[in-house]
Amino acid sequence: AAAGMPCTPHSANLSLVTLCTMHLLGAIANAGKYLELSIEGSEYYPWQDGLFSVDPYVVKDGCVTIPSAPGWGVEINPAWLRGAAYRCSRHGG
Repeated sequence: AAAGMPCTPHSANLSLVTLCTMHLLGAIANAGKYLELSIEGSEYYPWQDGLFSVDPYVVKDGCVTIPSAPGWGVEINPAWLRGAAYRCSRHGG
């Protein structure tokens, strides 16, 4: 903000990353005019299919609305969670 430059984060999928980016852009003074939304569907990102109980990425007249429910504004679909696999990755020894 001090440099007078807009901030337009890169978040190229329809997960919590993009949702957090929406909240960030709504909270900073130097938010850029654009939000990157993925155009790829379930064939490219199969894990994001059915992630949320209600789709938070509804585009209307070229705009999205930042969810205002508690927390990040969305509910993770319980059925999606039940079907998710837990994986832990480690780097190094």
